[in-house]
Amino acid sequence: MTDKKIAAREAIPDRDAQALTVVTALAVLIVGGAVVWSAVAIGGLLALAFPVWISYGIAAVFDLMWIGLMILEWTTRYDSERVALPRRAGWAALVLSMTLITAHGGAQGYLWIGLAGAAVSLLAKSYWHIVMKTTGAKLAPDAAKSVKERRDAVHADLALIAVNRQLTRLTAKADAEKRALGIGSVRLTPGEPVSRPAHVVEQIGEPVEPTGSPAQLSSAQRLREDRLRRLTRLIADEPELTPAQAAQRLDVSLATAKRDLKAVRVRS
Repeated sequence: MTDKKIAAREAIPDRDAQALTVVTALAVLIVGGAVVWSAVAIGGLLALAFPVWISYGIAAVFDLMWIGLMILEWTTRYDSERVALPRRAGWAALVLSMTLITAHGGAQGYLWIGLAGAAVSLLAKSYWHIVMKTTGAKLAPDAAKSVKERRDAVHADLALIAVNRQLTRLTAKADAEKRALGIGSVRLTPGEPVSRPAHVVEQIGEPVEPTGSPAQLSSAQRLREDRLRRLTRLIADEPELTPAQAAQRLDVSLATAKRDLKAVRVRS
């Protein structure tokens, strides 16, 4: 006899695993029966007002809803905050399904049969709830906190990946727009003034020199005149004021600051 056969004969069966397999199989059968019963009952109720083929198709949705929420509850069982919503919504969906099943029995004149049918769905979900409670691990507060921190870190990485993907797409779009306007591809850091070519500055309505009386000046010209007055005071305090400093103080582009500095110094 080979070593493998000897080891196989001496191996002790894992009764716990076998029992859990049986329990899971029973749960699947019970839920399947509940879905069938619910679809027939609710479908019959809806068929009183809608076509049969639509009614029975929609009827299955009511039980599939609480089944799907029950699966979400299982997948979030280690997060006390996230598990609360699918758990509450699952029981609410079950109550709605049971109400419609009972209403079907009442509409047919068999209220007790309707109540019995509603109990099938209640037993199915309750059975699954008990299975999840008894087979799922219960974490100590420190362990639950550690799991949450690791999950949050992974979720943060996923969020950054998604944001970076969006920013990459938006950056490519912005570069295309800049190339179309002849601005070129520019990367700015927070607080850095935007530099624009002179022809673009002129196109957006910033004239080089204002003309006419103050009452006749456009709003853009009045803004520039005010900016020149502020710049004159800044130069009086700081004769060596650079275009970059002027752009930052006046909150304008570097090109505008250069042009305004030149205009003020020419006037002086």
